[in-house]
Amino acid sequence: MVRKTLAKRIFPPNQLSGEIAVPGDKSISHRAIMLGSLAIGNSTISNLSAGKDCFSTMNCLRALGV
Repeated sequence: MVRKTLAKRIFPPNQLSGEIAVPGDKSISHRAIMLGSLAIGNSTISNLSAGKDCFSTMNCLRALGV
């Protein structure tokens, strides 16, 4: 069997600009919720994952009185 390798050179643009919005990560969101529950005072978590399990974690902590 003969294998052919295809190569393509990619050149970066001269200038790149813009913004990107990345959805929240579920694992990091769970950790942030749990660490926030250990903190004294209020915690603000930005870009929290919108998954049902993250909200379930918050509801469980509330039910535990945290």
